[in-house]
Amino acid sequence: MASRPSHPLPTEDDFDLTPPEERRARQRRRRLLWILPLAATLLVAGGFAAPPLRDYIRGWQSRRAARASFALIDRQQWEEASARARDALQLQFTEPQAWRAIARILSRTRQDAPALDWWKKIEKAGLLTFEDRREYAASALAAGELATAATQIDPLLAQREGPAPVDTLLAGQLAVRRGDGVLAVDYAGRALADKHAKPNEILSGAILVLSVTKPESPPYISAWKRIEDLARDPGNVASLAALVFLAQQPKPTPAATSAGAAWMSALEVASRLENHPKAGPFHHLLALNLRAREDPTRADEFLNQAIERFRGGDDEILLALNTSLYTQGRYQTMLDVLPLERALQRRELFLQYLDALSALGRFKEVRDLLTSERFPLKPVLQHMYLATAKERLGETTGVANEWQRALEAADNEAKCLALGTYAEKAGAAEIADSAYAQAISFAPNTRAAYAGRLRVAEAHGQTAKAQEILAEIVRLWPDDDHERNHETYLRLLLGASGADAEKAVQEGEVLVAREPYNWQARATVALAQLRLGHPAAALQAFSGMKATDESPVGPLAVRAVVLDANGWKEGAKGDARTLAAAPLLPEERALIAPLLSDRSQ
Repeated sequence: MASRPSHPLPTEDDFDLTPPEERRARQRRRRLLWILPLAATLLVAGGFAAPPLRDYIRGWQSRRAARASFALIDRQQWEEASARARDALQLQFTEPQAWRAIARILSRTRQDAPALDWWKKIEKAGLLTFEDRREYAASALAAGELATAATQIDPLLAQREGPAPVDTLLAGQLAVRRGDGVLAVDYAGRALADKHAKPNEILSGAILVLSVTKPESPPYISAWKRIEDLARDPGNVASLAALVFLAQQPKPTPAATSAGAAWMSALEVASRLENHPKAGPFHHLLALNLRAREDPTRADEFLNQAIERFRGGDDEILLALNTSLYTQGRYQTMLDVLPLERALQRRELFLQYLDALSALGRFKEVRDLLTSERFPLKPVLQHMYLATAKERLGETTGVANEWQRALEAADNEAKCLALGTYAEKAGAAEIADSAYAQAISFAPNTRAAYAGRLRVAEAHGQTAKAQEILAEIVRLWPDDDHERNHETYLRLLLGASGADAEKAVQEGEVLVAREPYNWQARATVALAQLRLGHPAAALQAFSGMKATDESPVGPLAVRAVVLDANGWKEGAKGDARTLAAAPLLPEERALIAPLLSDRSQ
């Protein structure tokens, strides 16, 4: 029997007579049939996956830029730090580290109002660290937002391991702002007694004590000695700052000297400033000024030494020298050491040159320089200075035009605030108010602009307008008890009574309980009690308060009326006479008018 062949059985392909090239084409088509759906699936999946992946990469890049910014901040390289922080923000606007970098730069360069907006974003996201809270609180204190500062300081004081010296100092600064000197000294004492306190914290704590105590008091003398100890140690990082502080203080009072304090002499301070290893031109100038103050007969000699030594210096040295000359009224000397061609090389020097010309009354030269445009000042600055010069030259129409041009050139919040501040100091109240209002239109939460409008309104006796501004402030910052109390006080001055007065008593007493030395809060309670017909309760509102030269005049006017309502006629009239020339609001002046008219009769 024949055996079967050993090769395998034929398949379908064995009978396929299709040419090889056509078979290969068919195989390619089959592969495409399953590759194309797979590719489409991957494309769809990639479409959904790309944004998260892109966001992750951009977030990582943003955080890296923010870390670079933090390092530059620590080295105080502000321009570079700002550039890296902006990069971080542009890469990922929602990245908290980018917010933190921006906030930290603004806080440390004292741009406190805009800094608060960024800290509030971080707070809303629930990402505040203790370090963040410290910077947040410091900016809030500087911006006058005491309630905001308190909400950041409270967690710092409640830390499980206890507050750091910087935290108790912040609490002390808040106490000062609230008018509670006793509590401020207590907090400062805790910081000074902390063995972990850094030299700069010791200096800050001692200065805090000096700000709320009398020169003859033991806490004052002790704090002053702490500063002198720092000043005498050139190896201490705070020694130069301590010397600068001592050099800028007036001579100790006779009462303090008789209390047994052995103060460092002014000449010793000057010598240590001159010989300090880190002293710069500013410190040498400060030392010469101190020597001149101690020996007025040689003042010109010391000043001439400074001029000869520093007149050929770089821009920073010239700026320091001219600042010193300006404070001493040596305006012509400023022009002698700062020729126009040199002044034209830098904006700050040019502005000093204009200041010197203005102080000498050479306003025609100021006007001609500014109109010739030899130096490209920003338009808002150019028109501000021109307005002042033309006012002094009697060009009435030109003054109004320049102020208006300055207002038109103020095209952002910062320029508006600068214009408002300048116009306010120059007495151009309407321009100042318009500039502050314009700043608010650019940035509705600009606290400094609201504060500026309030100052202008009160300075010009516009009580009703001031009350309206305060009402808006309270709407925007509802946690600010001081501004709420201020607004309530103005409403009472304008005639509020009944239920409004009862509410004023309740809220005012809460604030007084928390801040016993707050004159304004006590005046609100007293005025509200008068409106309710309770003169005895009004008098009780001022219980324990002793008037000093620093006491606010408005509350003193209310107290005078309260004294009169309780039968203390002579004391009331005496207080009214003292306040006759004080800068009171019209309604406050109306309160004491009957007491003054009694005297004239």
